[in-house]
Amino acid sequence: MFRRKPDLPESHRDAWWAFLDCADVIEGGRRVLLGTLPTGRVEPAPIAVGTDAVRQAIADARTWMPAWRVAEVEPEWQDCARALDEAVEGADEVDEVAASTRELEELLEACQSVIDPLDSFADAERAFRRQWRLPRERV
Repeated sequence: MFRRKPDLPESHRDAWWAFLDCADVIEGGRRVLLGTLPTGRVEPAPIAVGTDAVRQAIADARTWMPAWRVAEVEPEWQDCARALDEAVEGADEVDEVAASTRELEELLEACQSVIDPLDSFADAERAFRRQWRLPRERV
């Protein structure tokens, strides 16, 4: 028989909202980076605008990271912490590639070194959702 997941404990509500703040800022940085890739006829913003946005998003996310560290999602928290480091290194690689080429394929490949590690935030969200029924609105 199926059991209903328990509601997110009151003691973890702030952690959930801090996680969402982290994930939202990371997603915003990713979107800016991808928006700087040269596609179509419109001249995009310089790639450095995207890598700067990702670095700022990561810096902002780091400030919220301690607030969502709870035992039930500790492995995912650790993965996200490592992902932030990997993404910063990836942003450096993107800057190097962008300085040497405007080829979309090469830039996309370099951007993957930023984007892929940050997918760990989606994994962390799934971990929260597996554990509990989550609130839809802040109270």
